Amino acid sequence: MTEAKYTIILVRHGQSQWNRSDKFCGWKDVHLSTEGARQAEYSGRLIRESGIIPTVLHTSRLTRSCQTGNIILEQLNRQYIDIYRSWRLNERHYGALQGRFKSDVLKEVGKEKYMEWRRAYEGCPPLLEEADHDDRYKDVDQSELPRGESLKMVLERFLPYVNGVLIPLLEKDPSEIPLLSVHGSIVRALLKHWFSISDEDISGLNIPNAIPLVITLDKNFRPIGEYRYLDPQSAYVEANKVAHQGFGQT
Repeated sequence: MTEAKYTIILVRHGQSQWNRSDKFCGWKDVHLSTEGARQAEYSGRLIRESGIIPTVLHTSRLTRSCQTGNIILEQLNRQYIDIYRSWRLNERHYGALQGRFKSDVLKEVGKEKYMEWRRAYEGCPPLLEEADHDDRYKDVDQSELPRGESLKMVLERFLPYVNGVLIPLLEKDPSEIPLLSVHGSIVRALLKHWFSISDEDISGLNIPNAIPLVITLDKNFRPIGEYRYLDPQSAYVEANKVAHQGFGQT
């Protein structure tokens, strides 16, 4: 049997205000809804009950990611642990779709193009005319800031963080248990990378809000077994809701 070496917890942020209203969010800085904060509290309780307690937190620079991570740490009474925040962990940039209702985009372009933009590995939405010049990215080379991204582009943006920050920290101290409080596209990209999910199959992978999942890796950073949600039943129900976004009630 392959010996487990590293443990990582991934969680998509709780419901945001734009998740609730079914808008494309991307790099727009939207806060958690009241329900999203409640979901984050539940996520923290799930982690506490699992006994897999994080020792370091990684978030994006978007508020909903930071809020979720902070609420989880409060539930765990671990507000003192180190926190890393990076633009490379930001949600996928949805370009000119950001701020638009998903149902409106679906009606405008039809199901095939809508699903290509939302879920195809190389499906890239229409680009913004210029990149986001938000002050939180003033330390980032402007040429690196996206104007719209496919999931493939998200993975290319994200991997330097995995290889340059996450893995070196684990190699330095294998007892570390990182918690990544991030976004649906970041979780999808990381699962595709580590579990070799095909370009076709990744289009059917939907990530629920605020249900933590655990990955175990061997010494070579290869996954041992499958990833597992700490509440599989709720994860299935909530992921199904994500799959039907833009299509109205199901």
